[in-house]
Amino acid sequence: MGLDLRIGLIDGDDDIRFGRRQIIDSQHDLKVVLEDSNLESALARVPEALIDVLVIDHRLRGGDGLTLATRLIEKYLADDAKLPSIIMTGSYFSDELQLASMRAGATDLVTQDSRPEELLKSIRSTAAKDDQPDYAELRKFLDRMQHTKVASPEFLLKLGDLTEKEKWVLDLFAAGVPQDQVAAELDAPKYRVRQILQSAQRKCGFATLSQLFLALYESGMLRV
Repeated sequence: MGLDLRIGLIDGDDDIRFGRRQIIDSQHDLKVVLEDSNLESALARVPEALIDVLVIDHRLRGGDGLTLATRLIEKYLADDAKLPSIIMTGSYFSDELQLASMRAGATDLVTQDSRPEELLKSIRSTAAKDDQPDYAELRKFLDRMQHTKVASPEFLLKLGDLTEKEKWVLDLFAAGVPQDQVAAELDAPKYRVRQILQSAQRKCGFATLSQLFLALYESGMLRV
């Protein structure tokens, strides 16, 4: 039991939340440890619990899931606490919803009509921190949406807080240089490159590398 992945379920629909809890708890390696339906209640309770993966629906009582995800990430980063991974769920899929979920810090978007196996696969992949998207495909996605490139003044300001090494690695990340090549140039193991990237990511106020990628894209700094 000690190796179970701890799951938090936040959904304004009691029936859907009950069904998902049954699906998750039927697995030998997963356990729902927290449930909630209300934004403000979840905002208070989640940081006090030990949770590996949060499954948050877009529709909540007292607000929406995107707002909850954003505020939770801000709280975790302000407290320098370990962030749970976030999966967003919704009643439908759209490019706009996918982009909004990514911006809010989610690593995946799962719709209500998805098969149970898809939700379980997403939970396990997210828990494994397998949040390395195909950045070339992500760039194509943003270009296809004709996403407006507007630099965030806050992001540009936070870049000034990075160390010289973090800026150097981030510049190579923006150029699309593979992490193993960065590691070779740094004369360090690959995990060290990821640590530096994650440090830069957190200093910039982001939960995922996809958020960082998006900020670089919007700032016109992406060269991949």
